[in-house]
Amino acid sequence: MQANSLLAKAIRVALISSAGLATIAVGVAQAAGESGDSSVERIQVTGSRIKRTDLESANPVTVLDASDLSNQGFTNVQDALENLSATTGAVTTQSVHGFTPAATAISLRGAGANRTLTLINGKRLNQYPRALGGTSNFVDTSSIPLDAVQRIEVLQSGASAIYGADAVGGVVNIILKRDFDGFAAKYRRAGTTEGGGGSDKVSISMGSSSDRGNVSNFTEFSSNEQLKANERANFGINTDKVPYSPFSSYSSYGARIAGGPVGSDVRQLTPEQCQNLGLFYDVANKRCGYDRSMQRDLAPESTRFNNTTLFNYELMDDLTMVGRLDFSKTKSTTRIEPSSSDNIDVKVSGGELDVSQVRSGLDDSEANRFTKHFDDKTSALNGDFANAADGDYYYIRRLNGLGQRVGETNGENYYGSLGLEGSLGDNYSWDVSGNYGKSYIDVYNHGYTTYQKMFDYVTAGDNGNSLLSNIPDDALAQMSYSPYQRADSSLLNFQANITGPAFELFNDQEADFAFGAEWSKQDYNANSDSESMLGNVVGTGGSSGQGDRRFWATYGELKVPVLDELTFDLAARYDRYSDFGGNVTPSIAVEYRPTDEWLLRGSWNRVFRAPDMQRVYGNPTQGFSTVVDFKKCEELGGIPNTSYPDDPQKNTVCNELHINSTTGANPDLKPEKGYTANIGAVYGGDQLSASVDLWQWKLDDMVNQVSASRQAREYAAYESTITRDASGTITHIQSTALNLSYQEVRGIDAELGYDFDLNSLGELKLIGRSTYLLKSESQLDSVSPVDDDIDDGGLPKLKGNIVATWNYGDFTTALSGYYTGRHHGVNYKSFKESAEENNEKFKESDYEVGSYFRWNLTGTYHYNDDIDFQTGLLNMFNRGPNFDPTDSSWPHYERSLFNAVGRQWFIEASVKM
Repeated sequence: MQANSLLAKAIRVALISSAGLATIAVGVAQAAGESGDSSVERIQVTGSRIKRTDLESANPVTVLDASDLSNQGFTNVQDALENLSATTGAVTTQSVHGFTPAATAISLRGAGANRTLTLINGKRLNQYPRALGGTSNFVDTSSIPLDAVQRIEVLQSGASAIYGADAVGGVVNIILKRDFDGFAAKYRRAGTTEGGGGSDKVSISMGSSSDRGNVSNFTEFSSNEQLKANERANFGINTDKVPYSPFSSYSSYGARIAGGPVGSDVRQLTPEQCQNLGLFYDVANKRCGYDRSMQRDLAPESTRFNNTTLFNYELMDDLTMVGRLDFSKTKSTTRIEPSSSDNIDVKVSGGELDVSQVRSGLDDSEANRFTKHFDDKTSALNGDFANAADGDYYYIRRLNGLGQRVGETNGENYYGSLGLEGSLGDNYSWDVSGNYGKSYIDVYNHGYTTYQKMFDYVTAGDNGNSLLSNIPDDALAQMSYSPYQRADSSLLNFQANITGPAFELFNDQEADFAFGAEWSKQDYNANSDSESMLGNVVGTGGSSGQGDRRFWATYGELKVPVLDELTFDLAARYDRYSDFGGNVTPSIAVEYRPTDEWLLRGSWNRVFRAPDMQRVYGNPTQGFSTVVDFKKCEELGGIPNTSYPDDPQKNTVCNELHINSTTGANPDLKPEKGYTANIGAVYGGDQLSASVDLWQWKLDDMVNQVSASRQAREYAAYESTITRDASGTITHIQSTALNLSYQEVRGIDAELGYDFDLNSLGELKLIGRSTYLLKSESQLDSVSPVDDDIDDGGLPKLKGNIVATWNYGDFTTALSGYYTGRHHGVNYKSFKESAEENNEKFKESDYEVGSYFRWNLTGTYHYNDDIDFQTGLLNMFNRGPNFDPTDSSWPHYERSLFNAVGRQWFIEASVKM
């Protein structure tokens, strides 16, 4: 391990918690049922720093323990988090075109991955070095061995008064095993019934204990096979044009000449000529296009090595040293179709022509163009424009000769924590810790070229070269370019906390308190190659920037049982950031227990979030987008999202216009501020457990940027950020991070569990959880209309899951079901508005994504105390993703909600010594 990866010493503090937290997971509910003994040990629960004897409190928490993770057949932490009903979206490895194909994360309650705080043992983690979408910083959830996890606690409420920034949608706290003893080994082989996407995982756990301490090590190696789109023909994802999406189409980016006057006589390829170039002739649209899906990954090939070491040692009766060291190393390889070009412009005037190329692919001004003049249009460019009328044209060409675009992401993560835990007398406990994390990412790409190289090839020699002909191998070698990016991030953190009784109340009960402080330094550095930073690479973008911030905080929490049945929990925290100043976040929570079985609870929390470092310090992120050019489409007499096979120009701007886009940073951003609120009831009996919570959160001054597709649709409001060429067609859209207006989300969480004693047939446990969105609305700025996010599309109102676990002798069987409700497609709003503007009939159900139910079945045989065998079918009925009829872009389904893996099987054997 490198020196800079070792932990920076210190002091451990605050762990987990905010204004209280409830947990209804069945195993936890059982533990709560045994808490009648007044000598029960006090513990910390995520959401409060005060140790307590009860597990349920004023804010809702979902707990998944190690047996839950195993019984439901989860392969890693991310699998478990994605299947929670409170998870409204996930960052997954399916995003093969994005900036983070090797990382994973979740969004709780619709707040976004960057507003969901992830902790391990209550400690903050360093952020992933590459920003999601080139803009949003988040914590990768994939670096911890699953066998090291004791339980996962998910706080479904804001907790800035306890944890500071980022805890808006909720908190994921991964609790690791503290006292593992012995040796355990596990092997898991998984495959799919349709082929592709298989995996192997080897896990080794070792631990040794003495009468004063323990040291444990957990090692995990996993290898995942590539899953190709052409391996899912049964789901229809192997081709661009699919029957379940009437607006899907083959890519128009094959080989052709576009632009110019309608009906102009420029060369176009016959079907045979198109196929000879290795391209695809789209008969329906009468053009040489491309079927991209045949060369795309659905999930990348990857390997991952995770290692975690935990130790604790009792230095004296009231003083224990604790620590943790993490190391992970990953490699992920994504493959997508060859890039395409539409930036070679040809201006025909009389018998001459000029070939030009935007210097950076971004700013379409004459000063930024390469230009070459040809005197004779009949001989230039292989005569492609010999009979062309005067006008502005451009080549469209899929650069298939360069091969697939391949991206290899290599990452390393180091983390260390060292702390002391102690007690003062019989009542007070304290802890201090120092924590340091560092992550590195290197991304190497192949199969690309630059705009400069493209221009040099087309204009080479006296007459140049046609892009409607095969590009020779030696020219392809000259054109080839390999972009790269290197990024790193780090977090240095010190914490200190003390908790215990504060004072005695008039009712002979004690008020408890917690008080603490922390200091952190966070930095990141991201650099792309120079061509990518300038936007000069065809078919990709670049993200770069660097910055650091320091912040410190102090907080206090007071739990006051004013009556035997009524408790108030008050908390406040002050955070001071080096780059935008200070902020105070208070919270109040109430617990009322009219009987031993019932808990009525409520909480209100102020929350805030510091702007993402990439959005403050990042350089412009160059990318590309596919949009519908509403303005140009309407000028040509077209209707957006309508095909025009006889008019290529109209067909492109009305359906699939490929443009460059830039996402810019803003150093003047302010923090986001808002609140979360929750009111609910909990019942916990011997067999039945239940809870229901009504919750809401709102954030003002939300940091965001308007998407390229939205700007193109609402062009009147965003004309200043849209660049158009001489014909009025969009070539570039600029998005800058801004403090926009607000977002407000409201919903209901419900949970129900029951334990059946089947006597001689064992025991059956049932638990179901669901989240129902009542409202989600947002406003971009004070003069914009309020958007109904649910009506706009892409957001299911209902998610839920149910798990039935049957224990019978040496066998354990679990049946798990996961439900996603019917909802509007991602582009529902565009289609609805288009129909209204054109006085067309609009049938809502034609633009919706159907409801979805997926079932997993696992079985475990406990051969003896030391040997287990497990097998399972995941997605046992081979359900494919539910496709979005409004999404014209492949793969035509929302990748944060669904996947196309299909039915999986696995076998697993484990041995303990």
